[in-house]
Amino acid sequence: MDLRLTKAIQDSIKEALVKFEFSEKHREEAEKISKLDFLTKKTYPVSTDLVEYVAKHLGIHFHELILGSGLYFAPKEVVPQDPKFLAYLDKLRAEQQERDYNKMVSNVITSEDQKFNLGIKPDELKEVKSHIATIFNILFSMVAVYVAVYKVSQSIFSDFGLQVLTALAGSFFIGIVEVILYAKYAYVATSEKKKTKNQKIATL
Repeated sequence: MDLRLTKAIQDSIKEALVKFEFSEKHREEAEKISKLDFLTKKTYPVSTDLVEYVAKHLGIHFHELILGSGLYFAPKEVVPQDPKFLAYLDKLRAEQQERDYNKMVSNVITSEDQKFNLGIKPDELKEVKSHIATIFNILFSMVAVYVAVYKVSQSIFSDFGLQVLTALAGSFFIGIVEVILYAKYAYVATSEKKKTKNQKIATL
């Protein structure tokens, strides 16, 4: 186990080198530590065995000698980044920023849009157009059924009033059926859209 070298430990090692004959096991490390320059901000390791060895020879308590020290952890080696990889990351960031900008701008309504779309956002305008088209389809179906039933009723009833009432009944019936079906479709589509939106929010 290594400790963090302090100036006090280094001075003690220098003193011990002068006063005592070190064993081969500790001499190399002691001489190397004695030559280190403490003016730099770099930290240096010193083995626990060497500190105990020096403390024993100098008659110092081990815990007194290691005051201000602590466990030594070697600094992580900084791996140089590949310039090509950094350039690729910059390119990805730029593309993502461009996508985000285009998405933001697509939802912005210009003055011309507001003039012709009544201030409705583009994504909402598409849905409004779909509703309007469906309404016209339902009205067209009602008119078509009215005409068809009226023509058929002419061969069944001689009374004009009954012919009109029968045609209106058929027309309103088909209109009600189509409204119910479309309302059911719209409810399912809206529920799925809300569910998808909630899932995206939960993911974020």
